[in-house]
Amino acid sequence: MTDYTKANYQDVDDRNGMYFLRDELDCENVGVTVVECEPGWEGKEHDHEEERQEEVYVLIEGEATVTVEDEEIAMEAGDAIRIAPDVTHQIRNGDTESRFVLIGAP
Repeated sequence: MTDYTKANYQDVDDRNGMYFLRDELDCENVGVTVVECEPGWEGKEHDHEEERQEEVYVLIEGEATVTVEDEEIAMEAGDAIRIAPDVTHQIRNGDTESRFVLIGAP
């Protein structure tokens, strides 16, 4: 492995507005995903207990809601949230486009 790897998220496959960069960047211990959310977009409700992976969501543009267990957390551009591995969470976008960077690691 080299000292660095560079990738542009727009060059990877679009999976329903999600751009997974882990493989493109040759990451060994961290996952990085860019999510472009259209108005009304809703992510899958999930957790990462099995992988023991915590996540950090950074909202770069727009506004969205992240539901953590039963709590809805309003987010605006510049906000970041850390989510423990064993809690259920989901992104719900509002009436405008938004863009997240998601980072996950065990």
